Amino acid sequence: MRIATELVLKLICLHLVIASATNAEAGKSAAWLSERNTEAPFCYRPGGQRTWPLISGKLTANNQILLKAEQKGKLLAKGPQLDFEGYTISVSTDGRLHITSANTADKDSFQLTVILKQQEKIVQRQTLQVYPAPPDRPISYLSDQLDDLIRIFWDNETSQWRPVDKSAFDQYFRRLQAHGVSRLIVWLGAYPVIENPDNYRAADWELHAKQARALLNCEALNRVMYGRRGHRVAYQWHGFIMQFRLHPEWGNWYAQSAADHGISLTATFRPFEQGLMKYLVVPTFDEQGAFLWNFLPYATPTANFSPETTAFAHYRKLFEATGNADKTEVVSLTFESVPESEPQELTKDDLKIYATDAPPIAKDSFVLVRNVKGEFRLQTYASIADGVTAQRRELEGWALNVLNDGAIQIDGLQRPQGSRYLVIESGSPFSGKVQLPAELPISAHAKAGNRVGRFNAYWALEETSPENAATRIAGITPAGGYRTDFQTIENSFRIVGNGPAVRPLGQDQIVIDFGPDWLPEIMDLNRSATRAMFVKQLQTILQQPAFDEIMLNTRSHTHLAGTSGDGESGVQTTGHYRRKGKPFRRLTLDRAYAPVSAAQLDALQPLLKSDDPKLVEKITTWPAGEWSETCQSPDTEYAWRYSRNVAVAEGLRALLQDLENTFPETRIRAVIPPRAAVEQQVTAALPGLKQPEGEAYDGSYYRYLTSGLNQIPSITEGTALLDLHGLRVEPVLLGYRLLPDSGPAKLQLKTYLADQSNNHGSTYRGAKSFFYEAQESLRARDKTVATRRREEIIDELLKQESIKEVILYEAADWIYYLPAYDPHRYLDSDNVTSAEK
Repeated sequence: MRIATELVLKLICLHLVIASATNAEAGKSAAWLSERNTEAPFCYRPGGQRTWPLISGKLTANNQILLKAEQKGKLLAKGPQLDFEGYTISVSTDGRLHITSANTADKDSFQLTVILKQQEKIVQRQTLQVYPAPPDRPISYLSDQLDDLIRIFWDNETSQWRPVDKSAFDQYFRRLQAHGVSRLIVWLGAYPVIENPDNYRAADWELHAKQARALLNCEALNRVMYGRRGHRVAYQWHGFIMQFRLHPEWGNWYAQSAADHGISLTATFRPFEQGLMKYLVVPTFDEQGAFLWNFLPYATPTANFSPETTAFAHYRKLFEATGNADKTEVVSLTFESVPESEPQELTKDDLKIYATDAPPIAKDSFVLVRNVKGEFRLQTYASIADGVTAQRRELEGWALNVLNDGAIQIDGLQRPQGSRYLVIESGSPFSGKVQLPAELPISAHAKAGNRVGRFNAYWALEETSPENAATRIAGITPAGGYRTDFQTIENSFRIVGNGPAVRPLGQDQIVIDFGPDWLPEIMDLNRSATRAMFVKQLQTILQQPAFDEIMLNTRSHTHLAGTSGDGESGVQTTGHYRRKGKPFRRLTLDRAYAPVSAAQLDALQPLLKSDDPKLVEKITTWPAGEWSETCQSPDTEYAWRYSRNVAVAEGLRALLQDLENTFPETRIRAVIPPRAAVEQQVTAALPGLKQPEGEAYDGSYYRYLTSGLNQIPSITEGTALLDLHGLRVEPVLLGYRLLPDSGPAKLQLKTYLADQSNNHGSTYRGAKSFFYEAQESLRARDKTVATRRREEIIDELLKQESIKEVILYEAADWIYYLPAYDPHRYLDSDNVTSAEK
């Protein structure tokens, strides 16, 4: 067993030992030239001095350093210290390279060979590229740090992680120096990789760590993930992130490296992204098959194990709080008919209905299992599937009625409180007797008589093939990937949509997901426990070197599964729209949740307390058009969505107030999207502008004028309603995506700046930063045209008196796709772009 474990650990390269241990094992000296020195240039300050970490380990009296500077094959100087043409170059005893330039006009580039000797014997030699540093540009990069870490540490040739040492971060920050970028805005994850376990309850941290280690130490999974080259899957990179949290020194190396290179760091956080439940959800059971919880490896221990104190609440919790639980207690289901439906002769014995806490799961996927000692192990679902099935509770006492149009009505349901799912099976699975519409139009009614919606329903097909298995949740797929309810539902309707309009239930299952009571995907900032969690995280991060400010961002992946869609036929199932080949807006499960404090808002109070089904259904169902346009006015007909937005804005303000109180001397910024008035004014004016081809623009062009990645309006729209009166928070403009044409871009910018002129009431006065999503333009087919337009946009933005900085998302793309040296030189001239140089 020990041999097998060692083999797996070597395969996965997740020991990721520090360089000193690696080099000691390899027989190297106690000091060595850092492994990754040659990957990025060393850019000196013309007319100044700059130093860089160069040597890992510790130099001793037995070590000697010899330097040699060359330019195009010509020797410039050689020796332990170099002095030539106004340059002074040396390596100090602490292992740092020092370059001093005497003249601000210095522009020389040259090669610097560093030779490390031990007892007069050459043990290592490296040739470094030395360039003059570009001026500090009014440009910052926003790092989605996971993507940066993949770039830094993943070796595509071996399909392994490279060892983690500080020099890996050093070369990364030298790349920023070579770009003239002196500030990096860093998203460290919903569960930050720079973290302190003391920020969480000890029991929650231990529970999280045990499950993380179970994922990391699963031999079967690691053998598959790291057993072949050219292969990278989700739980490889997520395993790396979990390792980061378990090794606090790695985060310190990162921050110290930034400080060593003069790069200031901003701690950015995303209050609207916590669980990443669209991708990473691992069902957890005990050994008897009882469902415990969904482990969210991306979320904090608090979000995982205390969602009732931190997370958004399902609308049924709001009704319960007002004493009206009967408005959400489902007692009736109807499988509605479609034109192809026919009447069926069915009895109650032809269907079986089960309440369960876990959905159908693919047997070959991995789930977590807790033993009697409280330890966790990742194992295949097949090993506990029978136990899980035995935990289901079959519902009794209901009645079945088949209507003349073929609809099937089920009345008298008594769903156990707290059970998330209903699973419906055929009572005679081999007869083909029960026929259901493939698109699954299902309606539900509550005990109070009103309709109930905002749930998901899908086919879980009999597990007879890999394709059918893809209609079942996978905690972790056999190859190390993910398949949450989002992908499962997409697979389900893709498969059944290719068949007949009505299909036999047979040995398949119908899954109805009413959602959990509390959704850890989204944090409720109106709750003190949530705000305290964020404040503690930021305190930990700002204690690290180089971190000196805070920025709230609207970026989110909150777009969970949805089986309802809104389109030209109104609210139908996504299966309906897919079969018809018609566009639709997916109505996702996360939209059934809101801050629990929303129940106290004037717009919702009358609906929560009403006995009029039409008013109640404004909350419990999907009104057509609810998510089509902006929703920021109290006179809207969509009270549920508007109230969510208001509650989000109130929570954000409370958090920002807490941050100002906790960090009174720290710069705090908040990305604020355009208000509804901006979109309305711009879309109305667009038809008055001519495209280069001569035709007029239409309002749909607006999608190119605002962020598409860093804002999902269904959850972040409330930020536009943020009230900053009495706060000093600095607003940041959430700007364009891609490469909008000049006319519409200028229209949007002018309108947006005018609308933001009062800074949402903030006391801040001064120029703002402009957030620009243009990273996809780096991969454009015509790179010359794309580069020219992108540089024009950035240049035009910085010529505005009210804009002092352009923030480019995301850092990994800008650092690794742009030229390595001075890619923003276009800012030095009005006439020449870098595309032309």
